[in-house]
Amino acid sequence: MKVNPKNIVNREELNLRLGIKCSLPDINKLLAVFYSIYAATKKSEIVFCVEYSNSNNKIAIKLKEEYESLIFNFFDSQINSEGIDKNVFLDYFNNSPLFTQHIESLQVALQLYWKLGEIIFEDKNKANTIERTGGNRYSKKIFFSTNVDLIELTFSNEENILSERFKNYLFNVIINKGSTDDSVNNKLSKLLSTFSEETTYKIRVSGTEIMFQQIGIYEEIILGNTVESNDSIEQVGPLRILKSSLSDNLNYYIEDTRNEGFKLHSNIEIEELKEYSSRVNTKLNLSPKSTNIEIIVPENVNTINETDLPKSKNIIYYGAPGTGKSNKIKDIVKGKEQFTERVTFHPDYDYNSFVGGYKPTSKNGEIKYEFVPQIFTNIYVKAWNDIEKNNYYLVIEEINRGNCAEIFGDIFQLLDRNPEYSISPSDELIDHLKKELKGDGLKGIEGDKMRLPDNLIIYASMNTSDQSLFPMDSAFKRRWDWEYIPITYKNGNNQNDDNLSFKFIVEIDDTTTFEWIEFIEKINLNHIMDNESLGMDKCLGNYFIMPDLANNHISLKSFVNKVIFYLWNDVFKDENSTLFKGLAYEKFFPVDDKGKEAVLKILNTLDVTINKK
Repeated sequence: MKVNPKNIVNREELNLRLGIKCSLPDINKLLAVFYSIYAATKKSEIVFCVEYSNSNNKIAIKLKEEYESLIFNFFDSQINSEGIDKNVFLDYFNNSPLFTQHIESLQVALQLYWKLGEIIFEDKNKANTIERTGGNRYSKKIFFSTNVDLIELTFSNEENILSERFKNYLFNVIINKGSTDDSVNNKLSKLLSTFSEETTYKIRVSGTEIMFQQIGIYEEIILGNTVESNDSIEQVGPLRILKSSLSDNLNYYIEDTRNEGFKLHSNIEIEELKEYSSRVNTKLNLSPKSTNIEIIVPENVNTINETDLPKSKNIIYYGAPGTGKSNKIKDIVKGKEQFTERVTFHPDYDYNSFVGGYKPTSKNGEIKYEFVPQIFTNIYVKAWNDIEKNNYYLVIEEINRGNCAEIFGDIFQLLDRNPEYSISPSDELIDHLKKELKGDGLKGIEGDKMRLPDNLIIYASMNTSDQSLFPMDSAFKRRWDWEYIPITYKNGNNQNDDNLSFKFIVEIDDTTTFEWIEFIEKINLNHIMDNESLGMDKCLGNYFIMPDLANNHISLKSFVNKVIFYLWNDVFKDENSTLFKGLAYEKFFPVDDKGKEAVLKILNTLDVTINKK
């Protein structure tokens, strides 16, 4: 029956694992055992191992018994020539990194670096992170890629029979005799180098984070340079695998030295690297995919460079009203709206509103009570289910306008960001999380415990003028990093010529105006800050009021109803201030009539410059 070809499949975006910590010693032994399993079994997909309890009462894995005879047959001449007992050889085989290292390091090496195949847990519900701690290893499945065919073609004769020299090489690496055949090692390292050219690496040097591919190393070497190879913090992700590969002499073109970094391999001429680098460039140009590492530069009040983004995962931005705290957070999460949830705390907000609780729901006309998740639980689930790809942001506005002790409840302990400080949630929340968390995300309720995922970041804003509403206890406060957002003035230490408020103009009428920034500078520094009973909490921030007319102009009506009202009722209400001497509040109304004279009197008291058109 003649049919049409199947439609192209949209593949999942490749997770580059740039930040994962994945040491992998004996990478040459990993390669030898991995390829031997394919060559001996000729299976494209295989669950190659079985779990057992080792002498330390840990779950360990070893080669499935049904494949042992295939491995023995594959290495029959080598085993006989070496005179090694089969069980001893099997011990060497089972002590290779494929069986002893955690799955994430194997994935970085086999999937991202060499692209030899995919490796997953046999139990798909297990999270990739489950082997990071505890020492247990679980049964795994391999999906081999066509790169194993290229290895076979490289080391086979015209009859497509794998050469004994290559099998000797694999065998010697497995039993720890090392790569004793330089000719085979050179050919293999050259092949493996081509496999790894699309890999993306990350290195941090003097506060700068650099993403690169191997061609970025080649091009610098061709220019006569050596290349930094040591991350200023620690090697992470594929960079660790690259360095392990170089230490085992599995890269044909470059080597790594402690003092010089990456440089041309001692056996290679620079002209050979130039020609190879040109072919690599063509290969990358022909690749049907690209690596997009997006750096979002905010366009609002204060432009934030990527290197300036906060490193803490719990931050409260605090300061006087109108200093731009919410705007600061908005700039940080700009472009990440699909991963951001916002909430504003208020006096009636509670734990059930924040985390969730039982509520009546209607289904098919029947009223039932069931657990209904709220904003914290929803973003907790989203973050855990996307743990390897994206950061998620929970933004809490006016955090001190709610009772934080009541709202967070036992959740506040998770803010420690310490894996040892997990909590046992209610049974209904456990049941909900077990239903909603998938794959790697199940670690978010592993052992019926909750713990904050590393990719869930919490930002909050707090007006210091409102700090008396619901005081925060010290246990809650110490779980946050605090960043003060100051008021900026044209002539002050915090000068910022890009500050939009420097352009705000208040219109008294069609011909009379004054500068907002001069007004707040005069009233803050001369009438609020120098008053012992007031202080910074009562100051007017740069964005206490925003223009409601074109051209950055603030109407007199807005100025009176927002600024004068605040000063009269919240700042100087109990003070004998010279600012309002001889003025009753009624003197400001109607605004377009008597209000003008009252405002002018305030400006004269402050010595604010009045501009006439």
